[in-house]
Amino acid sequence: MSKITRRELRGLAILLKGGMIRKLTDRHFLVKSARGNKEYNVVWINNRWQCDCQDFKKRRTPCKHIYAILYLLKLPEIITSLAIENVPVCPKCGERKNIVKRGIRKNKSGPVQLYQCKSCGYRFSEHSEIRSIKHNPALLIIAIDLFYKGLSLRNIQNHISLIYGVNIPHTTLYYWIVKFTKKLREYYEKLRSDVGDTWLADEMVVKVDGKERYLWNIMDYESRYLLVSKLSFGRSSKEALKALKEAIMKAGKKPKELRTDGLKSYIKALSALKGDIKHVYKVRFTDPANNNRVERLNETIRSWLKSKKKLGANAQLLIDGFRIYYNHIRPHLSLSDVPASNKIRWASLLKGNFRLRGEECGDR
Repeated sequence: MSKITRRELRGLAILLKGGMIRKLTDRHFLVKSARGNKEYNVVWINNRWQCDCQDFKKRRTPCKHIYAILYLLKLPEIITSLAIENVPVCPKCGERKNIVKRGIRKNKSGPVQLYQCKSCGYRFSEHSEIRSIKHNPALLIIAIDLFYKGLSLRNIQNHISLIYGVNIPHTTLYYWIVKFTKKLREYYEKLRSDVGDTWLADEMVVKVDGKERYLWNIMDYESRYLLVSKLSFGRSSKEALKALKEAIMKAGKKPKELRTDGLKSYIKALSALKGDIKHVYKVRFTDPANNNRVERLNETIRSWLKSKKKLGANAQLLIDGFRIYYNHIRPHLSLSDVPASNKIRWASLLKGNFRLRGEECGDR
């Protein structure tokens, strides 16, 4: 294996010093000189990083400023390697425990450890360079975070390619996001958050594959916790009752007060529920008992859906994923920049509290 060069060490020192790098765009960084009286431009041009310092102009090979940027862009991979135990998994049968080392293969990039699964006999290697999501859980977390932040699949593909140098088809990204969201929903359904006695309910029109559907949203007034986000083909009392029953089941209790926009379906649905639930509707915008918070939620969902041209057969699953993201990950300005619930963190998933099985960790 090649030794680390002096320029690489100096680049790492620049990064570790802190405050030496300023990002202008994904392809343009400013790196301060050692004395701090000058900034050098490190720019991605013609499929390579270039710097305007004298060292790069003279040698035309990476200088310490370029190495500082390379180390910066490698941080997610470095953090992942430190946070997650490096346990090889058989790509064929998913076995973790019954894996043994079987020599080393020399590649251009350096030595690569070979393994063999004693359960199925399959031989495989541990790549020295990460080439796809399945080898780097950090990229999976980054992809799903950007997806629920509102980026399109092609924009996520471009971001990962540009920043981390990994080319992943947008179809593979979609496949992984669906897989991860299924597991996340299974994990989430085991949790229950404390909600108050006043709930807000509203319905909105969304398009799924070009066809209009109705999305019923029920949230807790105090915590902004989104209990239900349920798709339906109509907005009759039958659909409203289904959404209310699901919210009650997830909360483990009935609300004392339900605020709506006055749709008659809610009136009929509440009459079908046993219990005295106060129904507040048709109030003014300035009235304290208004439905403004769930209306604002609807705008957030509409904004997210703009980048999702086709949700397809996984529409409800992905909307559930957004609900989980909204409750547990997304910071709320009105809640001092913390999520409605603090029970899930991307970092905790990376550290092993949430894992995919070996057979689910392959590319599509």
